[in-house]
Amino acid sequence: MTRYRSILTFVLVILATVLVSCGGTPAAKGPVYSTAQLEQIQRYSADIQTLRDRMDELAPLIETEQWNDVESFIHGPLGELRVRMARLARSLEPKVQKTAQDSAQEVFDHLIAIDEAAQTRDFAKATSNYREALRDFESFFQLIPG
Repeated sequence: MTRYRSILTFVLVILATVLVSCGGTPAAKGPVYSTAQLEQIQRYSADIQTLRDRMDELAPLIETEQWNDVESFIHGPLGELRVRMARLARSLEPKVQKTAQDSAQEVFDHLIAIDEAAQTRDFAKATSNYREALRDFESFFQLIPG
């Protein structure tokens, strides 16, 4: 009987040792972005914010139905928006990258719709897509680390 107690004690000690060594605290995660990555993201973000601010110039053009100016503005000052937003989305962490790319694409799709509305002189389509583009811009900027 003492022999079984000794074996049982030995097994319990081994089991306790294994459980304690495997059940420790999880390893701490490092920062998601390095300092250089954050600086790059901030530079890209500032460029895009400048273009976002310029979108406010589009509203009066739509309101006064200056369709040629609307088209020129979309193809001119806002012409690089898609490339810049895509570059920024690719520089984000993988967990948010797809969402950022989708938001950037939605902004661009709304700009295309505004351009089409300007060609057909469709005030309602232009204004609704303008509002949606601003909303999608905000969604995009929510994904950018501060």
